[in-house]
Amino acid sequence: MSGDKIVIPPAEFAERRRRAADGARRLGLDALLVGGRGGGTLDRYGDVMYLTNHYTSFPYIPDLPGSWTGRAHAFLVLPVGGRPTLVIDVPYVDELALPRDEIVIADLVIEDTIAALKAAGLEGAKIGLVGGDTIPHSMFQQFAAALPKATWVNADAVLADLRSIKSPAEIAKLKAASALGSRMLDAMMDAAKPGASHGDVVAAGLARLVPAGGMLYNSFMASGRGGDDPTYIRSSFPTWGATSRLENGQWFRIGISGVLDGYCFDLARARPIGPPTNAQISAFEAAISVIETGIATVRPGATAGEIGRAGRAKQDALGYPFKGVFSALGHGVGLGWDPPWLAPDDATVIRPNMVLCLEKTLMKDGYLGDFEETVVVTESGCETITNARKRYW
Repeated sequence: MSGDKIVIPPAEFAERRRRAADGARRLGLDALLVGGRGGGTLDRYGDVMYLTNHYTSFPYIPDLPGSWTGRAHAFLVLPVGGRPTLVIDVPYVDELALPRDEIVIADLVIEDTIAALKAAGLEGAKIGLVGGDTIPHSMFQQFAAALPKATWVNADAVLADLRSIKSPAEIAKLKAASALGSRMLDAMMDAAKPGASHGDVVAAGLARLVPAGGMLYNSFMASGRGGDDPTYIRSSFPTWGATSRLENGQWFRIGISGVLDGYCFDLARARPIGPPTNAQISAFEAAISVIETGIATVRPGATAGEIGRAGRAKQDALGYPFKGVFSALGHGVGLGWDPPWLAPDDATVIRPNMVLCLEKTLMKDGYLGDFEETVVVTESGCETITNARKRYW
């Protein structure tokens, strides 16, 4: 510990790199090239951070050949039998979890990554690419052209499997993130009163999140009325941009996600605006019941599909149609959204020290319920690590 900050020791990062290299070796690979993207966003920095504790804050800008390339990206060259090289675009190295002579600070990130691949003797090697979705096609074309005899293989599964099981320090970080997210959500739900805008609600949450060192990933928000002439109020960009103000008789739902020290929180709630109605309560309670059914199914040896099917069966029994923008009952969480995915056909076996978010948004007759919790899988079941208020009725 350093103050309130949970510190993962360099030895743990070194062990992660060793296990990643072993995973590559088992696949017949000579090395991994691990890519990540930062730039002030919270999408897909996790693979590089997991292995090195690096995040680049420099924003994405188009390449200016000869002056800079690959800004907002970082690459770890990880040979199975040699020393790694981390290529980064910002000179912030004090917290990085590898020796200084294994770090290259570059304006020309693409060119220096190519140089690191060649220096490791990988010009004719079989290279596993991790985080390929973070790499623009034009960038990968340059890698492939510079190493024409190399064979490139998708190796995302190597890191996905390692990241799905959390260490004690990671679980501590996720508990801290979930606690902050819970307090943020409490503040937002308390601010959801008649006369408030969606933006006012988000501002109340940010007042808790930002001083604690957290970052907002997103805030999915909606309000409306059910019944014979239902209304639905939302905005896509930003998600809190709806100009209508909350009124008595509406339902309100919010799902938030954010990051504390690299680790994500993700949770959701719904409430009435003003006195609740029976139809509102029915939808709110249905969402809670579906998630609590899923949580009761979480145990080592179960499959992700079993959990997803349990939630689906409960929703069917309650008479709520199955529709929405996300068909699973949830997902793993860590330095982003990790496996497993709690979808009915996912055969992934649940193991101790996975951390799972279970979520459900449902609607009937224009009434909407929403609920999400985060659990750590234990040796015999699971422990819930989100503790925001559940009911406002």
